[in-house]
Amino acid sequence: MQADKEENNKFFFKISELSKITGVPSTKIRYWTKKYDQLNSKLRINSDSRHSLYHKDSIEVILDIDKYLKNINILSDKDNINQKLTNNINNQIEIKEKLEKLRDKLKNLIYINV
Repeated sequence: MQADKEENNKFFFKISELSKITGVPSTKIRYWTKKYDQLNSKLRINSDSRHSLYHKDSIEVILDIDKYLKNINILSDKDNINQKLTNNINNQIEIKEKLEKLRDKLKNLIYINV
């Protein structure tokens, strides 16, 4: 309970704390910090400390980036599934056409031999 109150009063967090709060691995947070200016601008580097500190606002930015990327993955997965289904249907149509041609050839062979 005391730790929660202290966390609510904090303005800067270590990356491990952000990872724990957001559920996003610290490696992703580091990568996103380099890639997205919205997150990089929240970074504070102390000259007397070896740790980079992220502003409290970084929590929302990280959660927004994570949500956005998950939505993109869902949409791309949906497109991939639709493409696979289309390919599967096209393959089935081709097989059906080949079987019909084979059936017709067999009918002609049977008709000629009778």
